[in-house]
Amino acid sequence: MTQVFKLAVAFLCEHPIRLVLTTLGTAAAICMVVWTASGYEALHRTYDEYANLALGRYELAIAPISMDAKDSVPDEVITDLSNDPAVAIADPMWAKRLGIRTRSRSEEGKLSSFSPNQDRQSLTGSGPGAGPNSLLPELLFLAVKTKEPPYDMQQGRWLNTEVGNANDVVIRADVAERRGLSLNDEIRVEVAQGNLLSDDGLKLRIVGIVNAPSLPGAGVAAIPILSPSSGEAFISTTLANKLFDEPERISLLGISLAPEADLTSFRFGWSPKLSRYSTPVQFQEAFEIEEALDQAAAARNVRLQSYVATAIAMLVAMLVIFCTLSTGGTERTRQYAILRAITLTRRQVATLIAIEGLCLGVLGFLGGILVGWLLLQVTGAVFARLLYHGVAFGKSSLILSAVAAFGGGLLAAIIPAWRATRVRPIDAMTPPQQSTEGKKASAKLALIGLVFIALNPILTFGIPQTEASIYLAMGIGFACMSVGVVLLAPAIVEFVDRCVSPVLARLFALDPKLLASQITSHLWRTVGAAISMAFGLGLFIGIQVWGFTMLQAFVPGEWTPDAIIAFEEGFANGNVSQDVSQIADLPGVDLNRCLALAVEQPRLLEDITGSTERASVTRQDNVIIVGLDPQSAFGAESPLLELDWVAGTPQEAINQMLSGKQMQSGRACVVPDHFLNETGLTLGDSITLVPPENSEQPVSYKIAGAVRLPGWHWQTKLTGMRPRTHRAAALIFSDYQSVSTDFDIPNPTHVWFSFAETEADSKAVLEAVETGLAELQTDESAHAQPASENLGFRVITVQGIRDHLSGIARRWIWLISTLPLIALLIASLGVLNVLIASIRSRRWEFGVLRAIGFTSSELARAILVEGLLISCVAGLLSLGFGILAGWCGCGMAQYVSFFGGLHPPVVIPWFPITIGMIFLLALGIGVAIWPAFTISRTRPLELLQRGPDSL
Repeated sequence: MTQVFKLAVAFLCEHPIRLVLTTLGTAAAICMVVWTASGYEALHRTYDEYANLALGRYELAIAPISMDAKDSVPDEVITDLSNDPAVAIADPMWAKRLGIRTRSRSEEGKLSSFSPNQDRQSLTGSGPGAGPNSLLPELLFLAVKTKEPPYDMQQGRWLNTEVGNANDVVIRADVAERRGLSLNDEIRVEVAQGNLLSDDGLKLRIVGIVNAPSLPGAGVAAIPILSPSSGEAFISTTLANKLFDEPERISLLGISLAPEADLTSFRFGWSPKLSRYSTPVQFQEAFEIEEALDQAAAARNVRLQSYVATAIAMLVAMLVIFCTLSTGGTERTRQYAILRAITLTRRQVATLIAIEGLCLGVLGFLGGILVGWLLLQVTGAVFARLLYHGVAFGKSSLILSAVAAFGGGLLAAIIPAWRATRVRPIDAMTPPQQSTEGKKASAKLALIGLVFIALNPILTFGIPQTEASIYLAMGIGFACMSVGVVLLAPAIVEFVDRCVSPVLARLFALDPKLLASQITSHLWRTVGAAISMAFGLGLFIGIQVWGFTMLQAFVPGEWTPDAIIAFEEGFANGNVSQDVSQIADLPGVDLNRCLALAVEQPRLLEDITGSTERASVTRQDNVIIVGLDPQSAFGAESPLLELDWVAGTPQEAINQMLSGKQMQSGRACVVPDHFLNETGLTLGDSITLVPPENSEQPVSYKIAGAVRLPGWHWQTKLTGMRPRTHRAAALIFSDYQSVSTDFDIPNPTHVWFSFAETEADSKAVLEAVETGLAELQTDESAHAQPASENLGFRVITVQGIRDHLSGIARRWIWLISTLPLIALLIASLGVLNVLIASIRSRRWEFGVLRAIGFTSSELARAILVEGLLISCVAGLLSLGFGILAGWCGCGMAQYVSFFGGLHPPVVIPWFPITIGMIFLLALGIGVAIWPAFTISRTRPLELLQRGPDSL
């Protein structure tokens, strides 16, 4: 074994340039793993800290659905939750905002009057002036019974809730910082006595400061929230009875689940039940809770990305090392035969090559770890203020890097070792000959490859899959497609040699005979080099096709009107009615395409979408229902909504809506086609909805039609059409009167309109509409109250939504596409090794060509063309693989992705694909520059010295 090891080291050191290039390529792949894995470690560390801060002891909060602050959580909710084994803690809390005076070392506050009847917006801290920079003369007090702090204590201690007479208070850390408060300072709280305020108030002593997060406001489209961290000051319930001057009640519940409970299943399982209590309640989609859940999802995604990066790096390292071992094995065929004849067995020859591969992996691992660590340190020092998650280098980075390096080295050695064991001792007596077996078999391999490639689309689109079988089908499909591309590669090489070589010969002013069989003479060497480059670009194209196809389902389509107006509750003192003629008369608005909307987000009575099994964008427990004038929306000569009807007709739907709006059981609606696919419902079936603030009277709507609504998600997300929660299963339409009556919506919540001119300047129309609405609001409210800067509306254009979404999506698609491009760049080092070896093996041939009259410039151009031909082969392979992979990936995503279920048409983004192709061709020429320059500078005599049959 010692002799085998020495031989392996000697073979590696025989070609130092090849060794350096292979080590650099492997190290670069390991750097990619280190960078991604360290990002996961940093994000996970930050998430752990954030989760401890944001969630505290609670995963969820429950509060009344109603916006009225007087509503409270029924007592039976606690009873029922306590009986659920999934619930570990259900802490009741009582919220009320009180005016204060503070007495501290740095501040002497002043009391200003406040209304005893605060609305929900001010209660939750999302109203004007409730941001982190404001300093209101009041605090939101949360009365609690828990003996343990819901969040980590920064200073002091938690409340002693068993001592009822203690006037102790714990305040939030950011409140203490803004107001200059510290431990043992006093807060004087005004005690309400009927409708009056006492002059003396009650002194409270600060006994602790808690690290609870604060909530900024979210503007007109905000979802009103009340969560445990909304509290700015925490007191005992006994003390609250003296301060609040009202019967004890439950404003919200803090819910902590048992360790074995699944959060998603619990939420979606309980959501329908919560809306059926005497006072309907719901899980609060609090920003910090959702942010923490998003942080967890982001951590999982980055962890998955680190695993993917490891797999990519391992394959890249394998391809780079494979090119080196394969090239060396071809060059050393006679040497292996001599070693077999002298002393080595087949197993020892295989071990020899495995040791070479492992040594290359070790060198790449050590170099990658060192360079990766240095890069992280430099990046952390230079961008310390910008890196939210910091930098981290830990166990995951080392383990994943080792897997990529050692795994790549060992996998790369399999085929060269197998080929070396087939060398016979007698082969040492015969000169090396070019094999023609690959050329003869290319047509047969191509047919087999096409069959393998076709299996993936068949499994994806031809055979119905279930969520249980989709992963197996995905693994088989993509594995077969990868094998098929490899089997198809020899035929692609011959095609490029036959069809592309003559074209490039004319472009580079070369004799076509000089390029004849230039890449097919070493067929499998060319195939290996091309696959190395095709791997990275194929992934790039696949990500682009997958990303832009999935994006297509979320970009608002042509069906939607040009703009929408979102009103705050109580706009114009309730004077806005279904008649929006004043708005339709504004400059730039199409008079015939302007409709008032009544929008609500009720829950489904039954979980017909299967949200409890696996939630997704189409599998939620609620829908968005929009009430509008059906005749103007669907049936006019120029309807507001230009829809593609999948089931039913516009006139049938209009007739059912208008005839059934007076009957409770005869209400009709139009749903998106994906809703029928998810629920299994058909035309004529009914869906039952639970009004959020009247859960005892569910209402049924009959499905009168189905339409395609691409992009409705973001249309509703950015326009305040999700007033209850941040996700919905579908956007459905019904007549205005039915929705207004069923869901108690006295005034329109939105107005949809189109521009008067097709080529209108959207910015000019937007400004004109905003100015006109401001004047209308000021005129109508002048008799009641002075006009304020916040006029209670927003105007959002659909083009603005498209631009916003496309900008974000394109950045993210390009961001995740950088990894394959880096892999392509690294793989080019392996191609450079192949070119150097190819040129080294043909030095005598080049010497002969120089001797018979070919110039050094012609030989250099021929080598450049060889690199370009390899890139052309890689480009064709990657184009076919990438488009098919992206297409099939979108099909598989409909079963497993959270964003699946919408079935968008495939989109091939030619612009980024063209950029990737140009990059590939430039890289092919780039890696050939050095070998071409070397040959052009070598004298013919030096090229002829080695002879045609040298070892």
